Amino acid sequence: MKIELKYQTCNIADALCRNINNNFESVSFKVFDNGEILVKIILSELTEQEEEYIDDFIAEFSSAQESDCVLKPLIEVGSGTPHVNLVYKKL
Repeated sequence: MKIELKYQTCNIADALCRNINNNFESVSFKVFDNGEILVKIILSELTEQEEEYIDDFIAEFSSAQESDCVLKPLIEVGSGTPHVNLVYKKL
């Protein structure tokens, strides 16, 4: 499972680098026992631009998967707690 987490971290980072701006506070994920992946995105503000970035990011991340395992992302605006597998955190 540890290799799978590293693999998914790389997939998320790759998709995220083209689809992010200063309103992204953190991006994290959780892998469930059945293999489904839930991405959690915490934003300081949600505008149309962030919605477009998130749609593109999730589409790119989903296309890197061998199966249809990426769930609809959990989006929070303001403060929140990231999932255990943290890929990005704004300093």
